Amino acid sequence: MYVLKATVGARRLILSETYSRFAMKHPLPVRIPLSGRGALRFAALLLTAVLLLISIFAVACTDGTSEDDRYAAITSGSFLFDEENAARNVVEVAANTSWQVVWTPEDAAVSVSPASGSGDGRFTLMSMPEGTTIRLGVQAGGGGVSGGMISVTRRGAEPVHLSVTPETLLFDPDDPATHVVTVESNAPWVAASDAALRFSPASGEGDASILIEEVPADTECVLEVTAGEGPGAVTARVTVRRAAEPQQAIFALDFGGERSSWVWANQDTSWQTHSGTGAAEVRYAVYNVQIASSYGSAGRYSGASGGSYARMYYNPATDYFTVGGIALPAGVTDYTLSFGALFPSDDMTLALSSDGVTWKPLSYTAAATYNTWTLATVGFTITEPVGSLYIRFTPTGTERQYGLNFDDLRLVAGGGGERIDLHVEPYRFPELPADWREPAGDRAELSGDRAYFTHWTETVNSRKRVRNYSYGYDTRRHNPVWVAYPLHACYREGGYGRTSPDPWAPDPALGEEYQAKIYRSDGPTGSDPYQYWSTSVLGMLGRSGSWTKGHLCMSSERGGADREINRQTFYPTNVAPQPNASAGAFSAVWSCVEAVLSGSRNTQNDISADDGSENRNIVSDTLFVVAGCHYEHERWTEYDSSNFNEPSPDPAQKLCVIPTHQFKAALRTRSGTTGKRVQDCTADELQAVGFWVETFTDRSLGSVRQQLREIAVPVSYIEQQTGLTLFPEVPAEVKSRTPVPEEWGF
Repeated sequence: MYVLKATVGARRLILSETYSRFAMKHPLPVRIPLSGRGALRFAALLLTAVLLLISIFAVACTDGTSEDDRYAAITSGSFLFDEENAARNVVEVAANTSWQVVWTPEDAAVSVSPASGSGDGRFTLMSMPEGTTIRLGVQAGGGGVSGGMISVTRRGAEPVHLSVTPETLLFDPDDPATHVVTVESNAPWVAASDAALRFSPASGEGDASILIEEVPADTECVLEVTAGEGPGAVTARVTVRRAAEPQQAIFALDFGGERSSWVWANQDTSWQTHSGTGAAEVRYAVYNVQIASSYGSAGRYSGASGGSYARMYYNPATDYFTVGGIALPAGVTDYTLSFGALFPSDDMTLALSSDGVTWKPLSYTAAATYNTWTLATVGFTITEPVGSLYIRFTPTGTERQYGLNFDDLRLVAGGGGERIDLHVEPYRFPELPADWREPAGDRAELSGDRAYFTHWTETVNSRKRVRNYSYGYDTRRHNPVWVAYPLHACYREGGYGRTSPDPWAPDPALGEEYQAKIYRSDGPTGSDPYQYWSTSVLGMLGRSGSWTKGHLCMSSERGGADREINRQTFYPTNVAPQPNASAGAFSAVWSCVEAVLSGSRNTQNDISADDGSENRNIVSDTLFVVAGCHYEHERWTEYDSSNFNEPSPDPAQKLCVIPTHQFKAALRTRSGTTGKRVQDCTADELQAVGFWVETFTDRSLGSVRQQLREIAVPVSYIEQQTGLTLFPEVPAEVKSRTPVPEEWGF
């Protein structure tokens, strides 16, 4: 670099030019010859230029005197302040003395480094206000700005930009795509929310993602992101929602998938697709209900499963669909029941129960018009918690072309609504004598010399869970004291079907050491011959014959070949020794009692109660029966596990006391159709009858009517003879009345 300096008077002239720059911008258009005349001419020209410069210096030197030879000047040009690259903010200084950087306006917030120097050098403009222009210069030692000042401009600050997406985030814990909030910004930012929302990171700069880590179910939170600071800061918000967890059903039933043809619900179980926290012990009782698929619920309402559905018919006296034994969560009282319905609510009665006996109606709203699939939802509140729930649908009698169709039963906790009192006092079956003791589990309750138990079973067609019979068994005498059981049409669904071969077996609820061994130890088809009583008493009394195994609850009263309902009647706890026809007339007399109460399929007898197809005493209100034995002579003993055809007895046989009398007592409502529990009936609404039969009787009358009228007694008479209290919740006057044969059909 060449510097030309001249001083004229008080003015200092600084001329500078970079030769290389000049040469690049102004190349000489003359081609300089390297030899010959051209070279001589160039030399002459160059000499002339030098002489001219010398003359200029001479003139300048003669135009005043030198007052100060010190100088400092910025040799860089004006520029734009570069925020990203500090190297572009460097300013060159040419000086032969010390210098100080100066700027205008003087109060501008400017920072340079270094702020001073000596001789040729440079400094860097470190910072300056955004959106302004300043002028920079250098001042030589001794004062005054040397040379000119340059301009430096810094663009105004870019407005803070912030974009946060999405505006609303629906958080799904199982879908990672719903866990991300995207931040786009040109500035640092911070994020904040309430404590319920967990996320990271809480701050950042520029574009980034925020990961939503946790949102409480059924909650809405706001995530607030702020970019920049001060007045220029920008804030954006994201609403983060998480839906309530789908309520786990206590009970749900969708009746299964598509099927090629309909089936009767009581003859097929493939539709029993129930699920839920309380569904493990669920059971069904249905009658006149089909499971079908055509014209189902698919797409007709929210959550419709399609597939199969239930189709009920119209008779309110016989048709029903019951779900029983739904286990409810402890302490919960608010529930919501929903189901798809093709019918208006007037077509079907919905009722709830905690025991399957006492029912309470529940109001609901279903289809506005028939043949329109609608999701019916009804909330209800139980006044106090109960352990289990039964749900029953029964038609009101309105006939509909396509049936009363329903689908997608679902019960969940929560909601609440109509208050329903499902609490009932522990229900005592009316037929249970007063000495009854409730077993705690699946084993008989032992109390003194008595064992107590109830066998439960399932009806043959409707698959309704019902009690089969209860007993009080004498564990010392090894024979029954009483067997109590109900008679109703549902028990007759299996006709008179009897399991073959006779399934004699020990009662699984009671230790075999207590029971009379009147069964083969190796099963009904086994070879064990010891399965009868001995005949010592018969011989002692001078009678021939043997003891038969007499059902107290008859096998035909629990018809159903190879079904549990029938097999359970073959346990010793339900069987009493009865003399066969060779030993006396007992069997003929006893059969008359069975005919009047249960029917004998004999259309030729002379009692109106038994017409061979339907017994008038098996009413819809239920007929309650107690059959039992009375023991007047402890010396009447026989060995069990006997067979008089065997040369030697079974060494394991034990003595059993033989009853001297046997009885049956029956209770029913007069009309048979009150729909009331026995405990809720007045004495005038009830009727009772007893039959008392000696084990050894020789009086067999040809007329069934005459025979029954001879042995019929008030129930109170049986109580006096046995010491038992029968039908303990029935008014005494009912039990003490002399039976009216016409009321019972004999």
